[in-house]
Amino acid sequence: MIIVNGPPGAGKTSVTAELRLLLPSSVAISGDALRAFAPADVRATLGGGATYRVAGALACAYLELGAERVIFDYLCLRAAHVRHFSDALPATVALRVFTLWPALSTLLEREQRAQPARSRVPGIADSYQEMARNLGALGEVLDPAALDPALAARFIHERCLQQAPAK
Repeated sequence: MIIVNGPPGAGKTSVTAELRLLLPSSVAISGDALRAFAPADVRATLGGGATYRVAGALACAYLELGAERVIFDYLCLRAAHVRHFSDALPATVALRVFTLWPALSTLLEREQRAQPARSRVPGIADSYQEMARNLGALGEVLDPAALDPALAARFIHERCLQQAPAK
């Protein structure tokens, strides 16, 4: 079980797609897609951490169905987000968290290229700063500037083949 974490624009979706090529029977869960199913007032309606809790339950279901690996691709700002997810998993499932951590200037440049004519995604800098305060609790940190998505995926794949930590 893998969480590919990082601020908006870090390359989580690209790395996840490459990971799936390395183990085709993997299941990828997009937190953004799950969040789109939730009501606009999700915190008031379902409580805090709903997307993480739902993703954990869905990951558990896929593992029970026989998936070799489940990859959750989403923004985890703090350790509580990872806990919401992992609490839904059986104690026997090893969870590895990899946080893609590019420079803030890189993220802002990517956003500018991706959305030049539209309003910008609010909070990239705020998300980045909150993650920076919590980075020590967000798993193994990777510099995507040093690794293209395919190399980052290979690195994650190889790390997961090594002895995985217990939940």
